[in-house]
Amino acid sequence: MDISDLLVLKAVVEHNGVSRAAEALHRVPSNITARIKKLESELGINLFLRENNRLTVTSAGLRLLEYADKILQLQKSAIAELTKTEPSGLLRLGSMESSAASRLPFILSQFHHQYSAVQLELMTMASMPLIDKVLEGDLDLVMASDPPSDPRLNTTHCFDEELVLIMPADWQQLPELPGSLTMVGYNKGCSYRHRLETWLIRHGHTCDKVIEIPSHFTMIGCVIAGMGLGMVPRSLLGLHKTDGLFVQSIDDDIANAPTYLVSRKDNPSSAIRAFITCTLSSPDAVGK
Repeated sequence: MDISDLLVLKAVVEHNGVSRAAEALHRVPSNITARIKKLESELGINLFLRENNRLTVTSAGLRLLEYADKILQLQKSAIAELTKTEPSGLLRLGSMESSAASRLPFILSQFHHQYSAVQLELMTMASMPLIDKVLEGDLDLVMASDPPSDPRLNTTHCFDEELVLIMPADWQQLPELPGSLTMVGYNKGCSYRHRLETWLIRHGHTCDKVIEIPSHFTMIGCVIAGMGLGMVPRSLLGLHKTDGLFVQSIDDDIANAPTYLVSRKDNPSSAIRAFITCTLSSPDAVGK
């Protein structure tokens, strides 16, 4: 099958029909139809159902589309690597919200000045959803904690975070934590939330409520206001006014939270390598 046939398949599905796909690809509709029929003939399966002059993609067509996206991405990466001497194009980044606030500003600024031909997009969310998006091909490179061991992934250790427990300041006077606790935490899939849950279980505490707050600014504000307790990197506290906050160190194995840059092995690019190099040269990176 030809790469051009996969482009046609992708266009027909995304534009919901032959005519619009033809317009997008600057071809005549008959050429699009012929390409689809050729692809179906080669594979011996129907990629679309035809009814009342309309095409509806089949389950087989959707499966092929998944492979087509990967093949086209690999083609794009190969061409970029072989024809470009400097990183360029779009680099889709992802980061934990806390790392985006405390670690990324300097790195993004340095990268932008050094590689101005690269267009950057940044998405923030919890570690596990970020890694899922890398695996699905929606993001190129993410900054995440506790990535899984997966043969499809490249991981580069970049920062060591120290997690600390944060509580309202007046809790410092209590002989022990209140019996009824509210966890002010990140969304499910966040490795820091999992570490806080581990600490609570280890020390015999339970939470009656969990308030999911994706923003660390809001989370810290809610803790100061007395809503409950949370867990954040110590590096993050330098960005906030901590009046009204009680900060407590925790068990070393829970507190030590390495951060990694994660990408797919089959999605190499000079932009990804350049961003990793830029990150490792930042003042707070591992080994600096």
